[in-house]
Amino acid sequence: MKKLFGTLFILTSAIALSNETPTISVTGTGSVSGKPDTFNIVATVETINKNSQTAINENTTIINNAMELLKKAGLKESDIKTENYSLNYRNDYNAKDGEMKYYVRNQLMITSKDLEKAGTVLTALNNGGVNNIGEINFFIADRKELEDKAYKLAYENAKAKASLIAEIDNFKISPKNIDLNYSMPRPISFMLNSAVKADDAPIPLTVPNDVDVTASMNVVFYMEK
Repeated sequence: MKKLFGTLFILTSAIALSNETPTISVTGTGSVSGKPDTFNIVATVETINKNSQTAINENTTIINNAMELLKKAGLKESDIKTENYSLNYRNDYNAKDGEMKYYVRNQLMITSKDLEKAGTVLTALNNGGVNNIGEINFFIADRKELEDKAYKLAYENAKAKASLIAEIDNFKISPKNIDLNYSMPRPISFMLNSAVKADDAPIPLTVPNDVDVTASMNVVFYMEK
């Protein structure tokens, strides 16, 4: 009886497997363009000193100077935030003996809808003594409508790919599972040149006419006769 039960179980499993509806998994992408209406800049201030209080004071002075210049440039207080403050005690690998020093880091996050002020912001940060300006991101603040269009295009792209394969053996497709993914616009890297003069003239910066809003999705389709 045990042997018969085992054989019956194997046959039943084989029948169940043969009755499974086949599926196909494809990735679709969709992209639409829009005019940017907001920019964002992240600037980092790092000070190093053997004395912790000196490192903290130097960092605070630079942050305050930069914030004052940003306000003079016409930015609102709500456009400027400080974040990711840290104080660490570690080896100074640039020193010959690798002596221990205090490292203080603080970041300025600037966000504004006045795109023409982007170059002026860079100048203010430079003149304020900020030593690391990472990336500038031009984007569309309210991009839901564009995202919806991008997702629709991504699904249509995925469906077209699946249909092309399914038609080879006369299968019809229907969606089983959808995983969404959204891609943020690529930020513009920017490094201040040491030759830049510390005056009030805005640092030249080209504002992009359009930014892409891109969506992708992985879609699993049933394939049925």
